[in-house]
Amino acid sequence: MPIVFVHGVNNRKEDVDYEPSRARIEQSLRSILAPDLGIDTKVLSVSFPYWGGDGVKFRWNQASLPSSKTIVKALSLKLTGLQAAEYELWIQEVQTQNGGKPVVLGDISRQDKGFAKAVDLVWDAASIVAQTKEEYREVLKRYEASRKYAANIPAWAIQQPPLTNRQFIDKLNQEIAPLLSAQGALAVQTMGFKDWWASLGEAVNRLGSAPNDAVTALALARARESLHTKATRFLGDIFVYLNSHQGANAPGAIVNVVMDALRKADEDRKPGDDKLIIIGHSLGGVILYDILTYFDTNIKVDLFATIGSQIAVFEEMTLYRASQQGVPANPPKDLLNTPANVEKWVNIFDTNDIFSFRAEGVFNGVKDYKFDTGYGLLEAHGGYFARPSFYKRLAVCLKGK
Repeated sequence: MPIVFVHGVNNRKEDVDYEPSRARIEQSLRSILAPDLGIDTKVLSVSFPYWGGDGVKFRWNQASLPSSKTIVKALSLKLTGLQAAEYELWIQEVQTQNGGKPVVLGDISRQDKGFAKAVDLVWDAASIVAQTKEEYREVLKRYEASRKYAANIPAWAIQQPPLTNRQFIDKLNQEIAPLLSAQGALAVQTMGFKDWWASLGEAVNRLGSAPNDAVTALALARARESLHTKATRFLGDIFVYLNSHQGANAPGAIVNVVMDALRKADEDRKPGDDKLIIIGHSLGGVILYDILTYFDTNIKVDLFATIGSQIAVFEEMTLYRASQQGVPANPPKDLLNTPANVEKWVNIFDTNDIFSFRAEGVFNGVKDYKFDTGYGLLEAHGGYFARPSFYKRLAVCLKGK
């Protein structure tokens, strides 16, 4: 069963985080999404058509942007300044959702359906701490084992007084050890990740600490600088894409890269394994919609997932090649039909992500799902695929009716 993932704006192979991010997404698709959808991972093919090289280019390397010399030195974790800023912002959002108070995993666990939420928080934090492919692979193994373990709520998860954050992750790791052994995973001490586990303990402890205004200010300063850089590439990639194709016979480099990947995946279908899943993040969803409705309407898609995308708002502005003024006749009463070559379409957005949009108000047949990435306005657009818990929820959306 082929899965085609089309990235959005702000993706460049020369960026230090591009390949680690792509690898993490692939690991998560194979380890979480595919099994949850009942896909045999032994025959699963995953492709990532890369179009970022044909995106916007800046002649003076964005010399026009304001710059800051602020360096975030948050925690004693071995994180880069931006990673530390990301983590501090994530902590701030999680604590905001907790009424502005420190988060105690033992307290969360005692709430209705809280144990699974507490487990997600542990491994979402771990996904930031993980620096290498090997460490992230261990995060996914432990997340998978924790999900199986969380199917039945243990007494320690709801005990009174509640466990501290450090006690919670130590107990969880102890309890999932038999499941990990069955997967061939090693104990933390023997796998050489003792320092990583200590960093995770510190990171989770930060959830339970009172907000630090000084650290938050540093994190916000660094994140704003990053956001300014990303925003210019976001707009630039959109402008380049809209001007890159001149019609069906001249689709342009970006469309060609993605369309070639879709056609190959379509050809790779096998008897008994013949479903095609395509996932588009941000502008990646727009590109896919453009292809399916205009450049190649013969590609049949079984599951179409758009994440943090602008498909509907582009259609409202009649920007697609297939868009027609006067069709439908009476919007907003009348809606457009979903592409005829798409069997099922789900659209996921985060209200904190100002670049994501609903689709149900424009199209018939699409199903909108709201997902809280746990990020604020600064990082929400890129936050969907950064946490293991997202793939679990994506699978639920794709399986839903």
